[in-house]
Amino acid sequence: MIVNGEKMDIQAGTTVEELLQKLNFNDNRVVVEVDLAIVSKDEYSIKKLDTNSKVEIIQFVGGG
Repeated sequence: MIVNGEKMDIQAGTTVEELLQKLNFNDNRVVVEVDLAIVSKDEYSIKKLDTNSKVEIIQFVGGG
């Protein structure tokens, strides 16, 4: 699986939610794209990834 451009050994069947937890991302501050399609937050717990998935995690950072 490719996550943010890096090959990672993530088990097939892992959900987006589980991936975010494993990588210590706060799911309230990210947008996730899987295979060029944005995944809605409602689907994080049910969207399963496979070994060929290409995932982009975009994190929002506040500032002033």
